[in-house]
Amino acid sequence: MSRLVKQWIPTLIATVTGLVVLAGYLFPDQLLVYYQGRMTQWRDVLIEWAVIVAAFAFVLGLLNILHVHGGRVVRARKGWFYSLVLLLAALAACIPPILYGPSGTLTQQMFDYVIGPLGASLAGLVVFTLTLAAFRLLRVRRSVGAVLFVLIVAVVLLGSTPFVGLEWLADIRDWIINVPGLAGGRGLLLGVALGTVITALRVLMGSDRPHSEF
Repeated sequence: MSRLVKQWIPTLIATVTGLVVLAGYLFPDQLLVYYQGRMTQWRDVLIEWAVIVAAFAFVLGLLNILHVHGGRVVRARKGWFYSLVLLLAALAACIPPILYGPSGTLTQQMFDYVIGPLGASLAGLVVFTLTLAAFRLLRVRRSVGAVLFVLIVAVVLLGSTPFVGLEWLADIRDWIINVPGLAGGRGLLLGVALGTVITALRVLMGSDRPHSEF
């Protein structure tokens, strides 16, 4: 009974749900159900339920973070200050939406003046990360690919700057992003799609059992 509950039932639920959602994309007009006063596709109903389950999983994850880092702060363990900063930041981010709603003034100000600038700062760090990675790559491996990588990084970064006299680099940057960059991105998406299909097939055939504790 324990093996049935812990292994086969979760696998069966995941398998049936995945097949129904996949069939909903392949045959959108055949899999319909009367849901909330209108005809709806089964895949949309299951995806909506998955969003609700994901919301509860997010709440459980938040409670786990509060438990772990709260215990670290109470016991004054190593790194307790960073745990305290994390807890205060989490509370500060959760309180305005709860009190004033997602469209409240304080919530919008928090996004505009705190979360937005922090995201822009993290994006700005990408410039220094790419530059450092380029120099380290040249030190470790001096090949045609390494030189080409450094040149592309330099063109993209310089083409994004507002310096006078470098406007012609913007056109080259746009071509790099829209032609080879987009082609590489599509290749990555195809690889992710194939990997997802292979993983699903392995789960269906029993080679992988992600819902099992054994």
